[in-house]
Amino acid sequence: MSNLLSVSQMVTQCQARVPIGLTSAYWVTKLNEAYRWISQKGNYIWDINFSFVTVNAGQDYFLLPDGSDPTIPACDPGKPMYLAGPYSNLTLPATGRLNSTIPYKPWDESLDQQYAEVVAPPGLFSCWTFSAYFKPGLAGTPTGPGFAPSYKYQGKLYPASAMPSGLTGAFLFNFAYHADTSGVEFASTPTATAPNYFPTPNSFDTLIIELAEAEVRRIYGLAGWEIIQKRAESAIMNLLDSYRSTKNVLAGLQDQQKQVAEKRLMAQENG
Repeated sequence: MSNLLSVSQMVTQCQARVPIGLTSAYWVTKLNEAYRWISQKGNYIWDINFSFVTVNAGQDYFLLPDGSDPTIPACDPGKPMYLAGPYSNLTLPATGRLNSTIPYKPWDESLDQQYAEVVAPPGLFSCWTFSAYFKPGLAGTPTGPGFAPSYKYQGKLYPASAMPSGLTGAFLFNFAYHADTSGVEFASTPTATAPNYFPTPNSFDTLIIELAEAEVRRIYGLAGWEIIQKRAESAIMNLLDSYRSTKNVLAGLQDQQKQVAEKRLMAQENG
C-alpha cells in the first residue's frame, strides 16, 4: 500500500497473524481483494491519470482510454472524468483556442445541447457525455493478427455543429480521469512490476492486512473476524475522507448528514 511495505512483506505479516499454513499466493489474492474493496469505495487522488484524446475532422466523438496502450491506464467510467479544450489545433487563431473545461452531462441533458438558435463554430462545445458499445472480435489471418471481443466506452461532444472540419483539422483535448483498478493484480515476487500497492499513508499497510486477515478468518471459521473487519473498515473510511479527489462532493454529503442529525435531534426535543 505505501512505500514502506512491499506485497511480500505484507504476506509475511498475514502468515504470522493466521499461522495455518496458507500459501503466499493465497494471501496475495486476499490482499488484492482488499485493495479493490478500497478502490470501489470512492474516487481517490492516487487513481487520477492525465491523457489526451483526439477528435478527428468530421467527427464529434472520441474513445476513452481502455488499457490497450500499456502506457495509458484504462479509464473507470463510474468515477469523475474531466475534458478540456480544444487547445492544440494550430490552424485556429490564438483567440479561437478554448482551454476551458467542457462540462459532462448525462444523456437526458446532453441531447438538449444539440439544438440551438445559433450554430456553434468549430471547437465551441457546450458539453460531453459517453456511452458503451460492443466491439466484436476478429480471428487472426495469415496477413494480420486478430483481437478478442470487448466493450469500449466512447465520448460524444455536443453540439455536432462544433465538430472539427477539414479546414480546422483534428482537435486535441486534455482528459483527466480515474484509472480502472478492477483488474489490477499485485504479486509478491521480487520481479513483479508493481511490488507495492498505491502510495498512501503508512497506516494503510496495517489496515489492508487486517481486511485480508478478517476475510481469511471468516472463511476458515476462526474467531475474531467480525471485530477485525469492522475496525479496519471504519479506520479506512476515516482516512479516505482526506484523500478523495473530489473534496466538494464529500463536503456536501457531510453537510446533508449534519442537517439530518440536527433535524432528528430537534424532533426528539420537541416530542
